[in-house]
Amino acid sequence: MFFTLIFLIAMCFMNFYSYKFFVSKIAFLKNHIFSVRIFFILVCILEVLFIAQLRFVFFNSSFYIFSATFLAFSWFLFAISILYHLGSTILNKQKFSSSRREFVKICLDITFVILFVSFFLKGLFSAIMPPKIKEKNIKIKNLKKDIKIALITDIHIGTFLQKEFLAGIVNDINKTKPDIVAISGDLVDMKADEIGDFLDPLKDIKSKYGVFYVPGNHEYYHGVDAILAKIEGLGVNVLRNDCIELDDINVCGVYDVSGYRFDYLKPDLKQALSGVNDDKPVVLLSHQPKFVEYMDKDVDLVLSGHTHAGQIFPFGLLVLLQQPYLYGLYQHNDKMQIYVSSGAGFWGPPVRILAQSEIAVLNLYGDSNA
Repeated sequence: MFFTLIFLIAMCFMNFYSYKFFVSKIAFLKNHIFSVRIFFILVCILEVLFIAQLRFVFFNSSFYIFSATFLAFSWFLFAISILYHLGSTILNKQKFSSSRREFVKICLDITFVILFVSFFLKGLFSAIMPPKIKEKNIKIKNLKKDIKIALITDIHIGTFLQKEFLAGIVNDINKTKPDIVAISGDLVDMKADEIGDFLDPLKDIKSKYGVFYVPGNHEYYHGVDAILAKIEGLGVNVLRNDCIELDDINVCGVYDVSGYRFDYLKPDLKQALSGVNDDKPVVLLSHQPKFVEYMDKDVDLVLSGHTHAGQIFPFGLLVLLQQPYLYGLYQHNDKMQIYVSSGAGFWGPPVRILAQSEIAVLNLYGDSNA
């Protein structure tokens, strides 16, 4: 409750700042200032309703998406407003004639309005478009045979993204001809009895060794047991703090760290690694990157998601306050690497700004000198 209150206060502050130092200063809006004020009041109300909607479901899916979009609107407008405020301050300190100052001011206004509108529309477009395939080569010590892993995370099948979106992802995965498909959490964002056939495309995935999955924090929010049973019924290998030995590698997985908060289905690395073949490398699926901070034993590669690469720039800077890694491949220590995917879908606002969604294709190859 305290965090929610702070969040709402922060959103109202951002809207006030954007109005006072950017929108109200735009020359061609000065004759419509009353309407602009009403608009910002409505934006604040929509954002309050969106937060309330997360706790008490009382609006339909269309309103959910509509109100969520304004969170991204406010956040990015705030970022643009800071830059505009800085530019205006610099401009005001310059010695210009009144006519030249007015011309430069109009140019500044138009530039920043175009910048905001173009980036915001691009963000909307980026969120709803199919994720891009991004390949990464990763050296793995003692790996005797090359292995291709298609990693997807954070699809958030639910209110907005549904069966057709997942079917497109599956089609793109199959084109890469992976040996292993890994799903590191937040696959769904709804209760199991509401899923219907949304996840059926998972049955069409083609890979040598199958599909391996661990839950993310959002599965815990909607009834994790029923969701896991639903996914398992589609032929997916649900890794419940356990491991499956394949020809040349161990694929292990743990529950999400949300289990600590819910005091249910907690991640247990010791249990997950109890059955590994020590002669083969270990790949561990863990939804949140910060699980590496709980690990008392190294593995070769951790596959995570959760961060969405920030989803909306510069929100990624705040993500790093909670997670040790944001996006990409990191060398955690001398032995262990971690790959954090930007995710294939989105949560909340249907917007991605400077945080492209992806299907990560990880080409693992042996390195005798690693």
